[in-house]
Amino acid sequence: MIEGDYVYTSELGFLAVKGVSHPPGKVVAFPRIGRAAALEEVYAFIEERMRGCLVFDDHSGQVLPQIPVERVERHLSSRAGFRSLRPVDVLSKLALELGAIVSEVGGLPLESIGISGSILLGAHRRDSDIDLVIVEPHGYRAVEALMELRRTGITQPVSSEHAHDLAAKRKDSTLPLETWIRHEARKALYGLFKGVVYSAKVVPSPENYWEPWGSARWRELEDIEVRGRLLDDSRGAYTPMRLEVSVEKVLAGSCEALKASEIASFRSRFAEQVFAGEEFQARGRLEVDLVSGKHRIFIGNKPEDYIISSSIMG
Repeated sequence: MIEGDYVYTSELGFLAVKGVSHPPGKVVAFPRIGRAAALEEVYAFIEERMRGCLVFDDHSGQVLPQIPVERVERHLSSRAGFRSLRPVDVLSKLALELGAIVSEVGGLPLESIGISGSILLGAHRRDSDIDLVIVEPHGYRAVEALMELRRTGITQPVSSEHAHDLAAKRKDSTLPLETWIRHEARKALYGLFKGVVYSAKVVPSPENYWEPWGSARWRELEDIEVRGRLLDDSRGAYTPMRLEVSVEKVLAGSCEALKASEIASFRSRFAEQVFAGEEFQARGRLEVDLVSGKHRIFIGNKPEDYIISSSIMG
């Protein structure tokens, strides 16, 4: 069970699986209770219907919904969902076409392509998005394929015409909508295919994931805001994503933030957000790994969290 999949329990309904590595006998997954619901609302929903599943996770240093595997009644795999998808309507036809093109252009096995979101759940409408999932150890192949589709005009960037879609998806963010539009327009992972909005999650296969569960013990230090430079974005298009950075200035918080060498997030909205060599500004929680002593900035838990390119800030 990995990012892009869904699981089902009678108490919580369908839950979106997060990440690719989970505690033994459990799966980290979040229920669907409305687009852009606040984390507090989601946790209250879980606590009311399945007590005992909100657990402090020793690896991430956060309270996470950990669903016992024996409570899972159904597992919807994104890759199995794509293989079984039939072209019964316009959206499913376009999803199959886009997945096949990405597979061919990127030299990726069709078995690595998945479908998620409303199509996987069988709840899509004509105006729904296409939510692709691409599971591969070398994410650059998927990103290069999507970039080639953009260069050749097979896909197009989003624009202010699609502000309603982004406004709904980023409702829980305090960043201005225009900032999101300008960032999303740069991304190969998000755009238009034959007039339909698509998004693509590039997910590392569990055996190639760089931080398997139990290999770290992250602990929160403080909320911080920093400026710096992105050194390595080779894992920046993944969900979960990780960036290697140099923090050059602390805008809020203590000078300990200067020790941070990574930025990490489990939210796909931050994938492909900033590119190697760019200066950036970010807000999140400063963490230290009790195993290695490394410091990182984790973003995505709060509406105020962000990472943006300084070139877009102006």
